[in-house]
Amino acid sequence: MSVLDGIKDWFGRRALVKQIVPDRVPIAKNLAMSVKVGIIYYSHEEEAHAQVRNYVKKIKENLGLTRIMALGYFPGKELPFYLHAKLNFDAFCHKDLNWYRVPHGNVVQNFIAEEYDILIDLTLQDQYPLQFIMAKSHARFKVGRLDNKSAHFLDMMIDTAGADSLAQLISNMDKYLLMINAPKVAALN
Repeated sequence: MSVLDGIKDWFGRRALVKQIVPDRVPIAKNLAMSVKVGIIYYSHEEEAHAQVRNYVKKIKENLGLTRIMALGYFPGKELPFYLHAKLNFDAFCHKDLNWYRVPHGNVVQNFIAEEYDILIDLTLQDQYPLQFIMAKSHARFKVGRLDNKSAHFLDMMIDTAGADSLAQLISNMDKYLLMINAPKVAALN
């Protein structure tokens, strides 16, 4: 990221923090009990997209969830072939950002307007366009990695404990989202 992009991000974050509604009440929900799930991720390479695609497939197969939507951000000027719209997957790129690096367009606006039960942020490093989407989303419960810059936008932050790979982050997210409000099993006598 260039110095100019860093300055743009700083101004954008500052304005975004002022726009956040302070009285929003999150509704924590177990991933297995959710109906609609949203996922945002940074897709700078095909491997990251493949890992998210496999995670979505795993959720569908293991939990029976069918209403999952993933939105990826590619930092280049044009979307690569692997990010073109597919069922449950959309993406946007650098050309879909305004001067303040705020994403716009139908894909982004539709994703923000949707009321997801859980919105999962699978980014390993700060990406202002994705933080903007997280902050503006109408999701009931927003989850992401532990990060000071995202603290204003998230309802639950998961400490990755030094995990620096997307696979580890996905594993931790999955583990903790299945623990929240888990149904109690009656003890056998």
